Amino acid sequence: MTALTSRLLNIANPATGCQKTIDFDDERKTRIFYDKRISAEVAVDSLGDEFKGYVFRITG
Repeated sequence: MTALTSRLLNIANPATGCQKTIDFDDERKTRIFYDKRISAEVAVDSLGDEFKGYVFRITG
């Protein structure tokens, strides 16, 4: 028996106070965040076409 797990990604813009939570079923998409530290910047092109050109900073 295998358990399906999903990954949640919380995106926040402190300047506007806007937050968005995205649920990913495919673990391969979220591997870009593995072994990253706080304040690391990550290019998120591999998350999908809607994130092309974006760079996220890990804050916590």
